[in-house]
Amino acid sequence: MKTYLLWTFLIIGFGFSSCKKDEVEPESYPYEAKVLGENLDCGIYSIRILKDLPSVESIVGTTIDSVYIANNLPEELQVSGLEIVLDLREPTNTELGLCTHLGPTYNWLTVIRAKRK
Repeated sequence: MKTYLLWTFLIIGFGFSSCKKDEVEPESYPYEAKVLGENLDCGIYSIRILKDLPSVESIVGTTIDSVYIANNLPEELQVSGLEIVLDLREPTNTELGLCTHLGPTYNWLTVIRAKRK
């Protein structure tokens, strides 16, 4: 009888320990920025990086005054003066748009995800 109970508890224990929940990686927003408004040169909103600029520069290159053209910025975040947190990547060649080059030239970045700070 004791052996039967021992085996029962072992089987139940192994059953519970083998059932792991799939861990979902939380969304990461490693950068902070301020929305500056629509860039007159390209017609796309620009942002100023406020946190971890060296990391952003290593991904998309350096630019003037830490300002970047933010491709794929969600419409609800296209508000001048709004502080946001975001994740970003370097844009692909097909994501780059046309600019008039009449104003300052800023590097582009592609927003992966963003939300209000």
